[in-house]
Amino acid sequence: MSETSKDANLSAETNPGKKAAGPPLLGCYDDLDGSCTHAWALLARGVKDRRSPFHTPSVATITPHGFPEIRTVVLRACDTDAHNLRFHTDTRSGKIADIQQNPNASLHFYDHGAKIQLRVRARLELLTGNAYDAAWNATRPMSRECYQVTQSPGSPLSVPSDVVFDADATNDGADHFAPVIAHVQQIEWLYLAARGHRRAIFDFTTPEPQHNWLVP
Repeated sequence: MSETSKDANLSAETNPGKKAAGPPLLGCYDDLDGSCTHAWALLARGVKDRRSPFHTPSVATITPHGFPEIRTVVLRACDTDAHNLRFHTDTRSGKIADIQQNPNASLHFYDHGAKIQLRVRARLELLTGNAYDAAWNATRPMSRECYQVTQSPGSPLSVPSDVVFDADATNDGADHFAPVIAHVQQIEWLYLAARGHRRAIFDFTTPEPQHNWLVP
């Protein structure tokens, strides 16, 4: 520990009314473009790091009956150049009907430790063809078991053990596998800092992305 840190801690102990120094500010605190780069870096890390809070975002869609539905998914891919994200679901899931009726969706990410929230507006698309094959081939055997269940997700059960796995499922369950691409249209970035919060919006609906600060 540096002498400066020791002095700060000692001051806080001997002067209870004085707050100890908070965590250092992000390097992009007042950097609009840097904040956008930081947001995408967090998303990319969420794919690779299972312990990242961004690994399991919430995704909200609208049902054919007009009700919002929100659930947690696992972030499987992030393409910073193409501005898209990917997660997986079951072809029998209610999300499929939602996407087919209305592809507009929102994704929510929050890192409690870093005090950073991302609200992502996107249009969802079900992958097919070679992109579908690549996504399936990248899945692990444990993940494939989810798609080998004979009952549809959300089906009622008398007891949890009534779930039935089909060991002879066609293509290991690939027929029920649905990779979903989220084409990112906007990212709203919020950073909660003791010195003053920062909020910005990054729009990707035009050839040249538009970045703007917002009132926190």
